[in-house]
Amino acid sequence: MPLPLNETRFIEALTRHQPALEAFCHANLGNREDAREMLQATCVKLWQKAADWDPDTEFLPWAFTVARFTILSHYRDQKRDRLIFDEDVIQAMAEDTEEAATAYDVRREALSKCLKKLNPKQRVLLHDHYAVSQSLREIAETSDRSLSAVKMTLLRIRQQLSVCIERQIRTNS
Repeated sequence: MPLPLNETRFIEALTRHQPALEAFCHANLGNREDAREMLQATCVKLWQKAADWDPDTEFLPWAFTVARFTILSHYRDQKRDRLIFDEDVIQAMAEDTEEAATAYDVRREALSKCLKKLNPKQRVLLHDHYAVSQSLREIAETSDRSLSAVKMTLLRIRQQLSVCIERQIRTNS
């Protein structure tokens, strides 16, 4: 049985914006484990409040608001255990983080487009180093290239991606 249209749009929006929500949580908490817990708690609350979201409005600002309150609740719960920020400091941080997380989403989309423009060898090098966590030395050994050649290639790819991302962002603004 197919899902109702609004539920489908909610799932698509939550899935698309989850990396930005994760960045928002991490920037507000600074601790990866706490950020993951708050992301999970935020997603649960978003699901509980899914009927409150108007699909004709932007999802991310609404989701950031839910995340902010989830994080504030977390801080209140932790207040008796240790020294934490005052609510006004958390509010100011959350506003800055919201802007940064939105920019993160835009940059991630630009990166995705720019990665598609790389040739297959460049993508394999990036994948092996960043996704598989192969060291540059291991990559050099398996590709019969010098370590300095691999380093230089990776540097050039990163520079190329940086220029492409900035161009992509300017084009879409």
